Amino acid sequence: MTKFSALGLKQELLLALQELGYSEPTPIQERAIPELLAGHDVIGQAQTGTGKTAAFGLPLLQYLDPSSEETQAIVLTPTRELCIQVTQALRAYAEHLEVEIVAVFGGAPISTQQSRLRRGAHVVVATVGRMMDLMSRRSLVLTSARYVVLDEADEMLDLGFIEEVEKILRMCPSGRQTALFSATIPAPIARLAEQYMYDPVTIKVTPRKLTVDAIEQAYVEVDPRAKTERLVEVLRAEEPEQAIIFCRTKIGAARLDRLLADRGLRVKALHGDMSQGQRDGVMIQFKDHRLPLLVATDVAARGLDIEHVTHVINYDLPNNTEMYVHRIGRTGRVGRTGRAITFVTPKQRAEIPRIEREANTAIGEWEPPEERIEHAPRPRRRDHTRERERLRATESSAAGERVSEENGSVKLFVNRGKRSGIGERELRWALTEGAVIPADEIGDIRVLERFSFVELSGEQAKIALERLDGTKLEGKQIRVEYAKD
Repeated sequence: MTKFSALGLKQELLLALQELGYSEPTPIQERAIPELLAGHDVIGQAQTGTGKTAAFGLPLLQYLDPSSEETQAIVLTPTRELCIQVTQALRAYAEHLEVEIVAVFGGAPISTQQSRLRRGAHVVVATVGRMMDLMSRRSLVLTSARYVVLDEADEMLDLGFIEEVEKILRMCPSGRQTALFSATIPAPIARLAEQYMYDPVTIKVTPRKLTVDAIEQAYVEVDPRAKTERLVEVLRAEEPEQAIIFCRTKIGAARLDRLLADRGLRVKALHGDMSQGQRDGVMIQFKDHRLPLLVATDVAARGLDIEHVTHVINYDLPNNTEMYVHRIGRTGRVGRTGRAITFVTPKQRAEIPRIEREANTAIGEWEPPEERIEHAPRPRRRDHTRERERLRATESSAAGERVSEENGSVKLFVNRGKRSGIGERELRWALTEGAVIPADEIGDIRVLERFSFVELSGEQAKIALERLDGTKLEGKQIRVEYAKD
């Protein structure tokens, strides 16, 4: 099987991939990375979840000249959410490179983004509208942007951004290298590629069935009395293109519809007490993109198949894991970016690890988009099969068998590092005080910018995982998991 080391990537990138737990490239990575490193334009037809960000991101980062402060590469994305996800991934891959990656998107102060651009940005990841705005203000110059990526191009087409994309491409050097990634290649995208790309290599990855792991998932813990206000805060922060908000009962759905409407949100309900004509009217508005928010019960949402739902919000916790998977599967359709947010009361908090276990997925604590950018979580999906194997190894160690790790130790991954104000001292405090692990049993601790590694014996690693995962350190929630080989 092909290894990343065989693709021609520089050592700094290979080290970051190793630390992130990447072992073998996915099909789109294996085929696209050599072509892009060779300087070819590439059209990649691949869904979200196939590894396309690394496919274009690793060659992009290898291409950069850190000694030059000019903007050398741009990544255009259709939505703020995808802009954030791509930025997170690129920053993780660039852990050992002296490069600056800046995200610019609508809904955030443009003055702050202008300031970051003035300090220098080797890579700019942007939504189309905000990039046009910054270019018009002369805050962003693309004359040195010789590496251009169009991510989820078909979604840009659907949102009506193709003319703006063409204007941006015309502002980039004619000798640029261009990569276009899209779940589908409709005729307007094919024409765009023909006009603005030079002899591109087309790589098509067979679509796979979407799993919940391809959807970003988070939970919000909130007091029942503050639930509606917290929902409004989350909606204003996320700014979903279209969202379905699930309630358990039709009375609850009608009530939430009124409460959200009273707060100025454009929302309609869909529940069993409505006439068929009323339900059809709401559905037509939602399908035609004239209604951003839909409050629905599970029964009313049966058969609902809308491609452009960007968010699913579980305002009421679903009755079981099967229902959870069914609900959130309504986002991220046709390979697009999807996000699922689940509200839980303190009494319901224990349901999150149960859902994670039964659905074989990961659900982190919700953070606003700006905070998610500031500390990039691992862009790779959690490999629960490997985790279970390692857990069995630690359990065997506790029973007297040798742990299959060098020196009998196990390495834990912590999703926080220097960027979050967490250093070796804070991690040692968490291990000794929070997990009650003797100081002399703590091995090597390595703190990087956005994440850290801790070495412990198999038995102590299991204890640390159980006691620290999901807790807070320096005011930030930490995720702890077994590091991948």
